Amino acid sequence: MTDYDMCAQLYAWGIDIKPYVALMITPDEYKQITGQDYAAGAKA
Repeated sequence: MTDYDMCAQLYAWGIDIKPYVALMITPDEYKQITGQDYAAGAKA
């Protein structure tokens, strides 16, 4: 399982994946998974 796949699965389970941006996925991958733009420093 890739980091992208793991984050996609976590998101499917309802887990916030913002903490994983830059550690496991890129902001572009965040948008692919969630459909929302990633805003650095934004609170969940």
